[in-house]
Parts: sequence; structure tokens; C-alpha cells
Amino acid sequence: MLAALLVIVTAISLRAEVAEPAVSDSVVEELQLAEDNGEIVEPVSVDTALPESKVETHTIMGASAGYRFFSLDEDAGRAAQFEYLHSSPVFNAGINSLGMDSKFVLEGMYLNEKDYHGDLYYDYKGAYRLHLRTESLFHNLFAERLFTPDAPGLFGSNYLARDLNPGARYGLSAEQDQAEFRYKLNDYPIHLNLGYWRQVKSGNAQLIFADHAFEPLGVDNTVYAASRRIDRQTHEGNLGLDAHLGPVDIIYGFKIRQFDNRADTPRDFFISRPESANEFIPRIGGYQQHNEDPDSRYYSHTVKIHTSLTGGIVGAASYTIGKRDNRSSLTDIGGANRTSDTLQNVAGDFVYTPCMWFSAALKYRRQEVDRDNPATITSIFAATPLAVRPAIDTSRDVITATFSLRPNSLVTFKGEYKGEFTKRDNLAFWVRPGISATVGLPENSMVNRGTFTILSRPVKGLRLKALYGYTATNHPGYGNSFDKKHEGQLLATYAYQSRWGATAYYRVTRENNDSKSITTLSLFNPSVTYAMPLQKRVNNATASVWVSPLDRLTLTASYSLLRWKADQTVLFSGTQPGSNVGATDTNQSQMFSVNSTYRYNDRLDLSLVLQQIHSRADFDPIFMSLSPTESTLGVRDGSKIKLVESSVAARADYSFSKNLTCSVEYSYRDYDDRYSSLYDGTVQIVTALVGAKW
Repeated sequence: MLAALLVIVTAISLRAEVAEPAVSDSVVEELQLAEDNGEIVEPVSVDTALPESKVETHTIMGASAGYRFFSLDEDAGRAAQFEYLHSSPVFNAGINSLGMDSKFVLEGMYLNEKDYHGDLYYDYKGAYRLHLRTESLFHNLFAERLFTPDAPGLFGSNYLARDLNPGARYGLSAEQDQAEFRYKLNDYPIHLNLGYWRQVKSGNAQLIFADHAFEPLGVDNTVYAASRRIDRQTHEGNLGLDAHLGPVDIIYGFKIRQFDNRADTPRDFFISRPESANEFIPRIGGYQQHNEDPDSRYYSHTVKIHTSLTGGIVGAASYTIGKRDNRSSLTDIGGANRTSDTLQNVAGDFVYTPCMWFSAALKYRRQEVDRDNPATITSIFAATPLAVRPAIDTSRDVITATFSLRPNSLVTFKGEYKGEFTKRDNLAFWVRPGISATVGLPENSMVNRGTFTILSRPVKGLRLKALYGYTATNHPGYGNSFDKKHEGQLLATYAYQSRWGATAYYRVTRENNDSKSITTLSLFNPSVTYAMPLQKRVNNATASVWVSPLDRLTLTASYSLLRWKADQTVLFSGTQPGSNVGATDTNQSQMFSVNSTYRYNDRLDLSLVLQQIHSRADFDPIFMSLSPTESTLGVRDGSKIKLVESSVAARADYSFSKNLTCSVEYSYRDYDDRYSSLYDGTVQIVTALVGAKW
């Protein structure tokens, strides 16, 4: 980055040196210059051609190559979640070239076949601009262990767990490619923009599904875990035109995105469910498709207009209409591919800046989603067509108003109001107390949020920030939504010359929901409606101190806390009255970190990083007994999690000469579950590199 800035500054100065001189006045032609070695130097005539100065192209290139060695112990996937755990060669290269008319940047890094990135940028006189990027990342996934032992004879039926691939390992590779091209039409203030984006996810993941129902009595209800092949591709194309027409700019954009699932839809054997009481769908047994990831297609048209972005008054507006189609390829089910969504978005912005110390803005957003679906679908495992509930149509309006006031250079005040208003249609078919034991969505909801922020620099080197926010919702839409929310933030940073500095940050939120309720199902007993209050507290804190006791040595120590605690009422059974009970859910993570950098001399740099993360979680319900064999006893012990993740990283960089360097890095990562050793593991990585630049 520093080399690139150096090239840019050098090129700017060169361009200034070769700028054409102004045309001379006639009087200038008659002037004589000072004598040179006793001879009078005649002035240069304006008709005399000056020698042409050539602007050099500045180019900086660099490359490195080496090898990464992995040493694994036990289940190393959790110790290094985003590492492809195989030794491999490593490459890194870059070119940065800047000339009078063109800019060219190419850089790339290769860690292994699953982890790499490359970036190319080229600009010719601002008329042509090309940007290409490719990258890939690997993520180790984990298998959930199903319950043991089986539960036979529970409510008159058997509840079983079966892992069809108990020794399988899971991982996902995510690749992303992007291409952007911008062309300026000669002599016209119009730009053509073309874009292409592609994402590919491939690998294997665990799939958990159930062959389960409450009837008939005496049959097996089984939960399965199986390995599922992942091969998903998303392609997106963009076409845009923008024109500068006097006081306004007009922009048009077209987008098309297509998702393709190239892996087969899972097909497994399900037992027959012939009963039709209590609104359960009767089903014929056999090998059936399930858990489809349907193909889909989305396309949209967008028109935008805005005034000059540098004036005291700026206005902008846009309109987008798009359609999303479900392209399901199920063969067991007919009609799933006849669903679609039509989306319309409207936006408007107004910014007013009358002076340098005050500005205000007003923003409006509206989205309408109209969903279409068939009235019925058919299944080869159902004797009759199945009725489909009308889809929920939604419209959402968002209004945002902000202001910024800076009365002097020491303090700034900022305020924001945001109102979100949502309306839903066709809810009567979805909110069915006694039939569906879920929190019902409200037909209308309104969320109002206000924040006020103070920024201050009371003394040299000290920066302060304080924020308070309040949010109120009239009808919370989901189980984890809130009626009221209070939020506070404090941030302080201080630096004393180049010797030491400190940063402290604290954030606290309080959320309450006293309007949530759930109605039990009327399968075996009459329905009962229970209030489900929720109170949640979130505390986040960060503190960091750095010091440079020597000119070549810097030490840093930091601490971070993330804590989440909720007191809530939980419904343990959707069919039995009296199963509501209070519970406390706690999640906490603490990170301790110490790092140092030391420049031994002009050739050798050393660094060391030590880090440890302590995480814990537990779900603690009040004791409740529904029957002699059913209670909440043991739930807390079964949900407790306590993890310690430790890491050490050391690196040495040595310069043989101005153009030749080498580096060695060692990394140690350990994952330790204090309650279960199932996923414990350790990863050690050694990386050796030799690099050159010229």
C-alpha cells in the first residue's frame, strides 16, 4: 500500500512538471536572459518547438514462495475452522504499474487449492476501467451428535435416533469470482457499466431430518443424520448506464441472478402415516424426496436520479421492480415451481448542508412484496391434492431523519430517528391459535428508534464518544423480538505522542417483551394460552493498552467481553397444559490477548502473539415435572458448554538485501471442550517464505 501511494505521488509530480507553459506575451520575446559565461543567452521564441519530456512508467513488482507444514492432533477442525488442513506450497505475487495514461495493479495469493485470491485492476485514461477478482475460502463443518439412548414407549410410540454416516467429515469450499467493466463514451457524458458475479459452494454437510408424527400409536418416530453433497452455484449479471445531464445524473440498471443446485435432492424411506385426524396430512410410505434447495431466478430494473453530490442541497430518488421465481425440480411434488414474488422498492433522499457546522438529512424507503402461489399442490404419496395457504404479502415503509451539529472543533452532536412501519396481508390463514403452537405475526407493526450521540476531543490525544438509543415496538413480530429496548455506548481513546495509548469501549442493551404469548395445540387437551415474557441483557466491553518502552519495541495487551443473558418463559410441550416454566439462558465469551513487535535491526523484525478465549453457555430452567418420567431435571447439565481456545503465533522477517527477504512463521491453535473431548484438537502450522521485490 505504501509503495502504491509512493508511485501515485511520484506520477502526480511528474505530470505537474510536464504541464504545457502558458503562451508568452510579445514583450517577453524581446527580453534577454542573464549572461552565461560572458555570452548573452537569447530568449526562446514561442515558435521554437520545445523538446518533448517523456513521462516514465513506474512499476513495482514483488513475489514470494514457500511452503506451509501442518501437524494435526485429534479433531483439528474446530481448532482451525477456516483452514484447509493439508500441507501445501504457498505463493504470493504482485505488480503495481503507473504511467501517464494507464494504471495497472495485479496481486494474488495461493495458500492451497481451497484458499486463494487474485485481483486485477486496469484503467486507461479513465475511459476504460476493468476489475477482475477471484477468491476461495474453506470452512470445516461439524457433525451434531444425536440423542442417546432411544426412547421406546414414550406417549405410546418409539422415538429413535439413527446416524447414517457416523464417521463422516464435513467441509465447505466457497469460491467467488467477480468482473466489472466501465466504459466512457467519447465526447458524451455517458458511462456503460457491465458486471458479472459468480459464487460456488461445494463440499459435504450434515443433514438432519425426521420421519415423525404423533400418530398412530405404536409406530417408530425416527430422527436421522446423513451426509449431504453440496454443489450450489449462483450467477449474477449487471448492465448499467449512467449519464450526467446538467444539474442531475440519471442511472439505469438491470440485474439478473440465478441460483442452481446441482446436487441431487435427498431421497429416503419414510413410513406410512395413514391417519388424517388433527389436521395432519395422511401420507403413503416409500422413498420420498425431502429438504430440497430449489433453483430460483431473480431479475430487476432500477432507475435512479440525483442532483450534484457536492452542493448544499442534494436530492436523490430511485425505483426498482423485480421478480423472483421458484424453479423447483421436484418430481414427487407438483406445483412447487408455480410460486413467485414481485418486489417493488422506492427510495428518496434529501440532504441539506447550509454551512460547515450543520447538516440534516431525510430518507424514505418503501418495499412491497406480492407473493403468488398455487391453490393446491399434488404428491404421488398423497391420495388427494393438498391445499396451500395463501402467501403473506408485505409492505414496509422506513423513514430516517438525521442531523449533525458541530458548534466548535471540540464537540459534535448527532441525532437520528428511524421509523419502520410494516403491514401484512393474508394472516388469517397462518395465525391459528390451538392449531399452530407458534408466535403469531401481527398484521401491523411499528418500530420507532431514536439515538443521540456526542463526539468530543476535550484535550489533545483524547477522543470520546457517548451514545444513547431507545426503541419501541407496538407489536413484536417474532419470539425473540422486543417491546422496548434501551442501548448505551461509551468509547474513549487516548494516545500520548508515540509512547503509549489506550482504548476502552462499553456497550449495554436492555430488551423487554411482555406481549408475547403462545397457545398450545388441542390434540389431547383443550388449548391454553400462556404469556411468554422475555427480558434480555447484553454487555460488551473492550479494553486495550499499548506501550513503546523502546524505539524498536511495541507491546499491546487487550481484553474483550461478550455477554448475553435472557430470562424468559419456555413452553416445553405444545400439547400438554402446565408445561410453561421460567428459564435463564446465558452465553459469555472472554478474550485475552498479548502481542509484541520488535525491530532488532534494519534487517530483522520479530513478532509474537498470545491469545486465549474462554466461552461458556448454559440453559437453566426451573424444575418442572409433567409426569413421573418427564421433568426438566438434567436439562441444564445437558446444555452446559465450556470452551477454551488457545493460540500462539510467532514470526521472524529477515532482509538479506534491499530486494531479497525471507520469513518464518509458527502458529499453534488448541481447542479444548471442558465437558466433552469429542471435538478437542490441536493444529500446528509452520510457514517458510522467500520473497523478492524490484
